[in-house]
Amino acid sequence: MSNNTVKISWFGIILIIVGVVMLLDKFQVINISFSSIFWPLMMLVGIIAVGRGYNQNRRGKIFWGTVLFMYALFFFLRSSDYFEVYSHTFFPATFLIFGIAFFMMYLSNMKDWPLLIPAVVLAAVGSLFILNEYGYIYDWEVWDVIRLYWPVILILFGVAILLRRRYAVNSNKPVSVTVPPPDVGS
Repeated sequence: MSNNTVKISWFGIILIIVGVVMLLDKFQVINISFSSIFWPLMMLVGIIAVGRGYNQNRRGKIFWGTVLFMYALFFFLRSSDYFEVYSHTFFPATFLIFGIAFFMMYLSNMKDWPLLIPAVVLAAVGSLFILNEYGYIYDWEVWDVIRLYWPVILILFGVAILLRRRYAVNSNKPVSVTVPPPDVGS
């Protein structure tokens, strides 16, 4: 018996749908802008990559899927009329996006807690810059905090490296099991 199952390329189907919608837009049958299709599609691709990463336990897919989803969300919100997202917040949003991506990797394996350090540091720096861009805190406050406390980042990374090595060494030790000798009848 042969198994004649046909596999469908979802990427091909997505390309066909996007092409048809764009063609209908060109002929003015419907009125849809590029950003209203492309960025939600990229968010969907990012979410699928994250889901597959969790399913296959592949941290790279989780990380880059999260980055793709978050950037697509940023550009989608920027292109919509409902939210006011400035173009110069791209750089601060990058810190926040990578912090969230590290946190998502941590969620895949909570024993790998050193991932929390770059997650918290990047998310904190990104949040400070975004709060500064929207006028909730002032430039000099952000730069003073960074100028004063940047060595804490070095300390945290050093501690994470030491503890990670210690964890790796302790987890690779061979386990010796001692079996008591059998009681021979007295």
